[in-house]
Amino acid sequence: MHCTANDIREHYDVVSVFYRALWGDHIHHGYWEGDEPVAQAQEKLIEKLAEQAGLRRGMRVLDVGCGVGGSSLWLAQEYDCSVLGITISPVQARMAQAQAAAKGLARKVSFEVIDANELPFSEETFDLIWIVECIEHLKDKPAFLKACSRILSPGGSIAICSWARGAALVQERDERILAQICHGMLLPSLPTIVDYQVWLHRCSFVDIRARDVTGFVSRTWDHCLRIVQNPPVRFLVNLSDDRIRDFVGAFEAMATGYETGSLSYAMITAAWQRAAP
Repeated sequence: MHCTANDIREHYDVVSVFYRALWGDHIHHGYWEGDEPVAQAQEKLIEKLAEQAGLRRGMRVLDVGCGVGGSSLWLAQEYDCSVLGITISPVQARMAQAQAAAKGLARKVSFEVIDANELPFSEETFDLIWIVECIEHLKDKPAFLKACSRILSPGGSIAICSWARGAALVQERDERILAQICHGMLLPSLPTIVDYQVWLHRCSFVDIRARDVTGFVSRTWDHCLRIVQNPPVRFLVNLSDDRIRDFVGAFEAMATGYETGSLSYAMITAAWQRAAP
């Protein structure tokens, strides 16, 4: 699908206020092991990712695609990390900065409007790069991962949660589902989990751990579909432009994609080591 950085910026400038009102500070999937409430499941997702990444106290963290700041603030509160959250949306950056101030975390967490396609940081700036449901929007994912390796300290880690193509797509139906998801969610492409592993290996990442956690997160879309069935939300969607209607229309495709195996959800971590000269 063809979509520009400006398309993505405009989308999040418009929907972020609604996201936060309906979905909370963590505008990402939840991770269910039982009957946890949605907010608890969303925090569990980042707890699981932090555990898999071997997160340590006091790390210097870059939160790529930080949304309204939920993960950044959690990393600062729970692990005393120094966090820079970056987003392409000025609206999100302002919302996140206000949250940091309200929680007394403005000295530990900051937010900037930066396009993740171009990371303007010096070498060895961060100990951890945190990417939850953002890399899907990037056109050249291998180049982005290479840029991440440049700005990580030796022994630093990368932690990714990402939607991915199913491992063995054989039906035309699968491609139709993924095409609707990519169109509605503004995704240039959806690689497989194996693609991510190959790209990380080529960038000198080691200890690559990639888990398909679809079964733990798919309940997210039951919740999202219930939200958009509320009469006030339906009314607002009907008044919106085609971009928003296509976005909401992709919710059903997300749920169907997980159910059929067309779509999966990956939790991927790896450590970076400097390549031998």
